This record gives sequence, structure tokens and C-alpha cells, in this order.
Amino acid sequence: MHRREATIILSFTLLFAGCAGLFFEEPTIILKEIHVRQISLTDAALVFVAEIQNPNNYELRLKSLDYTVHLNDREAGGGSLQKEISVPASSSAPLEIPISAHFGGLGGVARMYISGQELPYRLEGKALVKAGLFDRTFPFSRTGTLSKKKSDK
Repeated sequence: MHRREATIILSFTLLFAGCAGLFFEEPTIILKEIHVRQISLTDAALVFVAEIQNPNNYELRLKSLDYTVHLNDREAGGGSLQKEISVPASSSAPLEIPISAHFGGLGGVARMYISGQELPYRLEGKALVKAGLFDRTFPFSRTGTLSKKKSDK
């Protein structure tokens, strides 16, 4: 009798784990701040500090994140997540998105930032999360402006 009960419990556990991925709500990536680590007329090192919010009642694992950044409506660079991130159920986790931007013929972009003008950006890409027994991919896109803080001068 114990064997049958164990089989039933195991079956329901596996069924629940599999169904968890069926009731999937996309996580949200929220940009908190942007750090300009280095900038020259040819390139920049940026870090987009973000938070990934998990609205589901089970843990998600962000397995990959591929992204591109556009500055002043022109593609400037991109990258991908280097390590997997666990996001607890109904909670959030910090996320740092490093960007290597190459201006090439976009020297005006660097001059805009250095002179204190607002620089429009668009960060877009796709994320792959492990949800229950399933992997889910979802696109994301965030826009805003970079501006040099008075204390950065």
C-alpha cells in the first residue's frame, strides 16, 4: 500500500511541476539606473542596472538574455547574460546588463553625452527563462534617455 501511495504522490508532484509552466506569466525587466563606466569618441562601457520581477507563484531561472542597445536611434552594441539568475516566486532579483557600445561613425553620440545633452537609448532583446518543466522565451524593450549628471562633469 505504501508503494501505491508513494507512486500517487510522485505522480501528482510531477504533474504539478509540469503544470506550473503552463500557468506562466512573463516576468518584467525594469531598468533602475544606468552607469557610464567609460566613454570616448569611439566607444563606451555602460552598465544597465535592472531588476527582474517574477509574478508567478513558483521560482523562475533566467537562463539567457541577449540584448542590443541603440543610442540616438542607431545600433551601438549589445551583449548577453554570462550566468543564470534565480528569481524567487512572487519576488524579484537584481540584474546587471553590461554593454560595450562602439560608436564608429557615431562620434556625435559621444559628443552629445559629454556636452550634457540628453541621449535617447533603446535596450531590446529576448530572455529565456526556465518555468517549471518548460523553457519560455519572451521579448523585452525599454527606452529612455541618458544624461550626464552634474556631479559627473
